Amino acid sequence: MREYDNLRDRLSRRQYAQLVAGVGITGLAGCPSQGGDGTTAGPESTPTDSGSAETSSGDGGSNGTATDQSTPEGEPVTDEIRVFQANSPSVFDANLWAPQDNTTGMGFMTELHALSNVHTGEMAYSGLEIETPWKQGKDSVSIMTWYKDYRVEAPYDVYETHDDRATYWNGDPFDAEARELHDHVHYFQNGNKFNQDTAFQNEATSQWEYHWWNSDGSNGLTDNPQAKHILESQAAPNDGDMPLHPDFTRPYYERYQDASSSDEAQAVTDDLTSDRISLQRLMEEGWGSGPYEIRSEDDIGSARLTLHLRDEAAASSGDTEVAHPNASNTNVSKLALMWGEGDRRQTLASNGSLDLNGNIVAPNSLYPRESLPDHMQELTRWLRSSGGDKWRLNWNNKHLQNLWVRRALVAAVDWTAAGANGWGSERSVPIENHTYLLDTQSQATFSSDFLDSLHSWPMKSDFETAAKYLKRGGYSKQGGQWVGPDGNPASIDVTFSAGISDYAGAAQTIKANLSKFGFGVNLSSQNGSTWQSNLTAKDGLNYQSTIFWHGYGNPFGYYNSTPGWWSGTLLMGKAGSPTERVEPSTKKDSQGKPLQVQIPSEVGSIEAPDEAGIKPSLSNGEEINLAQIIYDIRDPETSEEQLQELYRKCARYYNYYLPHFVFHQYNWGAWGNVRDFEWPDPANRGLDYERGFGISAALILGGLTEASYNTDFQPPE
Repeated sequence: MREYDNLRDRLSRRQYAQLVAGVGITGLAGCPSQGGDGTTAGPESTPTDSGSAETSSGDGGSNGTATDQSTPEGEPVTDEIRVFQANSPSVFDANLWAPQDNTTGMGFMTELHALSNVHTGEMAYSGLEIETPWKQGKDSVSIMTWYKDYRVEAPYDVYETHDDRATYWNGDPFDAEARELHDHVHYFQNGNKFNQDTAFQNEATSQWEYHWWNSDGSNGLTDNPQAKHILESQAAPNDGDMPLHPDFTRPYYERYQDASSSDEAQAVTDDLTSDRISLQRLMEEGWGSGPYEIRSEDDIGSARLTLHLRDEAAASSGDTEVAHPNASNTNVSKLALMWGEGDRRQTLASNGSLDLNGNIVAPNSLYPRESLPDHMQELTRWLRSSGGDKWRLNWNNKHLQNLWVRRALVAAVDWTAAGANGWGSERSVPIENHTYLLDTQSQATFSSDFLDSLHSWPMKSDFETAAKYLKRGGYSKQGGQWVGPDGNPASIDVTFSAGISDYAGAAQTIKANLSKFGFGVNLSSQNGSTWQSNLTAKDGLNYQSTIFWHGYGNPFGYYNSTPGWWSGTLLMGKAGSPTERVEPSTKKDSQGKPLQVQIPSEVGSIEAPDEAGIKPSLSNGEEINLAQIIYDIRDPETSEEQLQELYRKCARYYNYYLPHFVFHQYNWGAWGNVRDFEWPDPANRGLDYERGFGISAALILGGLTEASYNTDFQPPE
């Protein structure tokens, strides 16, 4: 049985939609309750300044059985590792531009982009060396990723280098030239062939170097300089859509180039979006990449897909075109993707038919100990630096635009219980520092003195304080029910996505607490598409409050303006033009928040006049322009000292106004088969890296998996 230190002490829209719809019952913030196995939802990650690969300093162990570095004797007890993917071969489509996203599974049929440390968010690239004490005959392994390095030439340019060993299954180079072709098709597919207000700003400067840039104004477009830290956060990411093979993209690129009218370009787009890449076609053309490949029709079953290792033996026998560098790291020659929807994952887990899965093993969770066979055990867990949830509030509601009402409702709810009832007490960690960042990021960004000076909002129900706040907001209680200044009973709507079971427990807790307090709640479970539409600003923001994901890789990810329904940023789009980011002169965002406001000069003060309303005038206030602040955060001329002060102002604004309420951060992890596989000890760096969300893809595609040579294991306690 594995043991862990206290975690607190140890401290594209397409992909988000795929996480919601594809994985099934999920817990967002790029945080699927069932997932982590090759799905992507890309929180932003910050590369190191140099972009160079890390070197190993790992220590290690195993799952409890003895290991050594001698040459193994006999054969491994298994040659296959099994993971779950929420898809079906009958609808699978590797075409990223298809109207319905059915690409789930491709995450295991492409190269690793890069690797991100699950604890720190620090990036690692091709050549990362990991010590491997759990592997017999290997002291360490080197992991190849598609991105090898990058350099930033602020304020406009980023150059990314790809590893020249990367190939598609058919042996063709998986290079910068393929990427440029793919990106150009994507640019045209977005309707930009005849758009004079945009430009294609990408190029392959050589076969293995890719250059992209922001406009400097010389091409007639708006000058868009960006600070170095912004460009570094976007360079060489560990997630995103990978280029489809040039044999697929080139014909469409040429047709787009030849199109002489918008109608002709649209005809190309219609053909492109309907051109399905099935598993059979992917295999026949050899258009996948990465260390495992499909080799025959027999590999494609209705319940599972079998992929084979592209190792030297397969290359010598002609079974694969080119051996993959990561193939020599592992003794697991096959990868099985187990297809399914709904509760199929739980069924496979309880039957012992999965060997690796993202999540923790804990009471009142999707995977309590009693639901798994004894040989399926938790391998690692960590406090996820970019995963949590918030109560998202729409200030266009007459109650929620009132400062004292927001404070009262936050004080009335038991947020510790909301997290535990939704995600389980071991997976939900209540927020301690109310900055709008998650706690790991707050502690990395701000000094302890600053955090200690902020107001600490209650994480348990405090009806007495909540009542004081409501009365100061002009509300009164009549017959057990709070009524507003207009004399009408006060109530709000709380919605959540029906496809996200974790959200239901949190929403029901909010309703129960507020109803007991005497504030009305209309609880509504909505199907995913309806919920998304209701959260979309251009569709009118047809919601009052909802449970919503929360998590970015950097402070400037949170302190930003983004207009999409999936936005978790402090500001949304412009009021009146909700699809556009706010500008320094913008007065309100699309959620009704005033952007030129006052905050108390004293950090942590929550003093405000009675009936303060939406924009209180403070006796000792400091004027701030939130829209200007988020621009200054991205300004190349902003110094590091100025940047930190801008971050502090955003934190002070959130701490005072509570525009939304971030209530918890996730514990996350992985469990796996400890009978048939050897795994790193939790302290070893082999379990520290992920591609996208979750460590499964990094372990498997990096070749860190190791089949056992016996079936001994220590039963769970």
